[in-house]
Amino acid sequence: MKTNKGILSYFLSRSLFLGGGISTLFLYSSKDAYISIFLGTLLGIAIVYIISKVSSSIDSPLHEYIKKASFLNILIRIIFIAYLLFLIFIALIILATFLYSYFLPFTPSLISCLPFVFLATFLNTKNINKITYVAQILFVLSLVLIIIKTLLLTNEFDFSNLLPIFSTKPQNILKTAVIFAMLSTSPFLTTIDEKITFKQNIKYYLISMLTIFVVVLSITIVLGEMVNIYSYPEYSVLRKTSLFNFIENIENFVSAGWFFDIFICLSISSLKFKQLINVKKNLIPFLVVLILLVIVNDFIANNFYNSMAIYKVFPIILGILMVSILVLLLIKKMTNKNNT
Repeated sequence: MKTNKGILSYFLSRSLFLGGGISTLFLYSSKDAYISIFLGTLLGIAIVYIISKVSSSIDSPLHEYIKKASFLNILIRIIFIAYLLFLIFIALIILATFLYSYFLPFTPSLISCLPFVFLATFLNTKNINKITYVAQILFVLSLVLIIIKTLLLTNEFDFSNLLPIFSTKPQNILKTAVIFAMLSTSPFLTTIDEKITFKQNIKYYLISMLTIFVVVLSITIVLGEMVNIYSYPEYSVLRKTSLFNFIENIENFVSAGWFFDIFICLSISSLKFKQLINVKKNLIPFLVVLILLVIVNDFIANNFYNSMAIYKVFPIILGILMVSILVLLLIKKMTNKNNT
């Protein structure tokens, strides 16, 4: 079966928007968040282009590309490992708080998230191709679920909730656009050494951004000014719906698409972490991710204030790590040119 690694971009660019990501957008832009998404997508395209250009200069897997023991290579490795661990940490927080809040409030996050951690860390036994096979199947299911969700919400639509437009300060809309661009593109660094072209990346990035735009716009049309009072606004809105007026609680089914995104993100991140620490067995990455899950379970998943505090700062941290990695890789690219 032929693999299309570009499809991974769809899941990666959506992986940080369950709960924390979307709530952050509404926090700063309220019901004008969909405008910020449009502007953020334009900025995101530029960032994806930069990532693709840097990626084209990496002629081998990243762990081999920075294998030589030099200060620059060691620095890139350290920052990239920190980036991967932080990305995994945020993905676990998003997953754990969602499961705790709506699905399994009496089950420790360590137990509810463990199947995701186990499957994600052991899916990458050989290379990224196995993850891509899974992603190609989940891609179709994800799009179908988004279409179903949107159709189900149409009965709740009140387009007057969109008015007045630009009720948020312009600086807040621009701030949200930058945050959106960072959240939607920072996970792309996990595949920076996979030789995915800009054309492939941008195709699935735009599809992903369209789905998020539709979700946020639908939530805004339903909730209006109340969009920023929910931690997981999409799920809260879906709880009002039913299928054929008699099948209820379908929000548990149609929200599965977000689980796909987090699962693919965890799988790729744990694979790249395993490669960068130069181990062949999956046990060490599994134990490291498990430790992060224990931290999430003990201090964040059932603590609203801690989770909200992290949601406010994690886009900034991811942005700093992303810019640092890109700058260092560009320096390495120029250094290699000067040495040839």
